[in-house]
Amino acid sequence: MTGFTYFCIQMHYNRTILVFLLLLLGIHSKCQIIGPNLINNPSFEQYYSCPVSSAELFKSKYWWGFSTDYFNICVPSIPINVSIPLNFAGFQYAHTGVAYAGVELYANDFTIQYDYREAIKTKLNDTLVANKRYCTKFYISLAEYSYSVSQPILNYVLLDSIGMLLTKDSVQDTLAPLLNYGIRVQNSIFNIDTISWSQISNSFIANGGEQYLTISNFDININWPIGITGETYVYVDDVSVCECAYKINLGNDTTLCQGEALLLNASLQGATYLWQDGSTNSTYLATQPGKYKVTAYIKEYNIIVSDSINISFTDSCFVIPNVFTPNNDGFNDYFVIKNTESWNIDLQVYDRWGVIVYKDENYKNNWDGKSKGKDLADGTYYYIIKATNQLSGFEKQYHGSLTILR
Repeated sequence: MTGFTYFCIQMHYNRTILVFLLLLLGIHSKCQIIGPNLINNPSFEQYYSCPVSSAELFKSKYWWGFSTDYFNICVPSIPINVSIPLNFAGFQYAHTGVAYAGVELYANDFTIQYDYREAIKTKLNDTLVANKRYCTKFYISLAEYSYSVSQPILNYVLLDSIGMLLTKDSVQDTLAPLLNYGIRVQNSIFNIDTISWSQISNSFIANGGEQYLTISNFDININWPIGITGETYVYVDDVSVCECAYKINLGNDTTLCQGEALLLNASLQGATYLWQDGSTNSTYLATQPGKYKVTAYIKEYNIIVSDSINISFTDSCFVIPNVFTPNNDGFNDYFVIKNTESWNIDLQVYDRWGVIVYKDENYKNNWDGKSKGKDLADGTYYYIIKATNQLSGFEKQYHGSLTILR
């Protein structure tokens, strides 16, 4: 499983760099995990033997199902009824590899009240854990074998959904409609066609103990045109069930210096966003006090996650010393202004006659009391500090006196 996570002179310097980066990029963390696939032989490539006729899905390792079909390029050229790409159900290349399954999702004969459904089944390689989220995905393509007796040439799709059923026990093979128990994940298939492969994906929270997967249609009430005889048949490939987690962490409630800004980052792959003011970017620059909230929607797996943070501001942030002792004893040797990690500092220092003795337009807390390489005399000096926030551009100025004492 892909995991996720988020040293005083030398150690203080390292900490300063870290805090600077956090403020520049935004104090946040985010989580996006997709675990290993719990499906054995997900694209039906492994097999016990090549199929020679219909209803032989059991020849694909780890798969079975009542009357369901297995198509593989390993089939001899004659017969080609279960080969790839040409077979009895139509013409289609595999989504990946050289094999796929076929299933008749529903067949109806109104004259005899005929209700027929097939299913593709397998056992997961691990048992699902209660309250964990799992993401599902597989690909289907409509087969030309699907038809309507009333309009056979048009090959209409007569069924509107397909789904996964996760159960503790294997669903019984039967001609009757499948029992609707366990965890059902149903998906619309209104837009599938016979040319392309369509991705079918969703997510669910496990009850715990599920270890069998069934792919079929599980609707109790079938949306089928009255008086129409026909069936819907699809090819299936690349099946996956993976533990997944999507979380956003904008960070703990925080207080910023007046004029600072915090870049909040909610980036998750494949997501769309909605912030408290209606903006839709993955990031948000917070420059005012208040509560900030974002909601992310991951359409692929039908997941919604959100988080919020309260931000306040204070005027008392910078700590400017009024004395420092540059005597090389390893303590208080530099003029250190605290809490400037997200600011550009322009420092000017004057003697008592107004002569500038030190200046740095990008000060990094490294002045050691020298002027042009020579130690300044002990005494009182005067500073002007111009601070510009790196994110918001906010500017403020400080001035005062400082004492050099060796």
